[in-house]
Amino acid sequence: MPIKDEIIKRKKQIWIVLIFLILLIIAAIIYLMLVFFKGPEIANVNENLNQIPMPAPQIITPSTFNVGNSRVLADVQALSNIPISNEADKQNILFIASSFAERFGSYSNQSDYRNFEELSIFMTESVRKWAASYKEQLKKQNPSIDTYYALETKAISTKINSLDEQAGTSEILVKTQRQEFNNTLNNPRIFYQDILLKLIKVNNEWKVNGVYWQ
Repeated sequence: MPIKDEIIKRKKQIWIVLIFLILLIIAAIIYLMLVFFKGPEIANVNENLNQIPMPAPQIITPSTFNVGNSRVLADVQALSNIPISNEADKQNILFIASSFAERFGSYSNQSDYRNFEELSIFMTESVRKWAASYKEQLKKQNPSIDTYYALETKAISTKINSLDEQAGTSEILVKTQRQEFNNTLNNPRIFYQDILLKLIKVNNEWKVNGVYWQ
């Protein structure tokens, strides 16, 4: 083989080797760049995930008596069986009083004042009889169901005026905001009124033994 041809052949081999090495180096650089930039990105994603606040557990509390609901009545009835022995139990009786006041003071002639029947399980026999006559009095004041009349009551604050655990008696004052709807759902008359509730224990259950609008 001529020397010239041998030299050309060797140059080709050298160029092939060099090209292979260059490609290998480029591949290595690309790989290192991917590893370098992808690593921090994943770390940032994990860090961001750790920073996302977890949703707080849902706290379910009984609804107010403004919604005529058998579940709400059951909630308050369960609370009425709890004896008052500490601050938490006092909060329970305050809840009973405020819920009773709201439901007792929220009624309409369209619903035939059924709130009084729904509350009867929380009343003593004497208050139950009085509530029945009070309902008839309200029906006489608004005899026509064609003329809409309603009151909606919301408790603002409650206060224990007196509490005798041994005697099983208590007086709770509930401050309320009331809205009166007279033949219209717009622009109700808003006023504030206190209601005094007297409670006694009957068979270890708190019952309303007196209702006095102030």
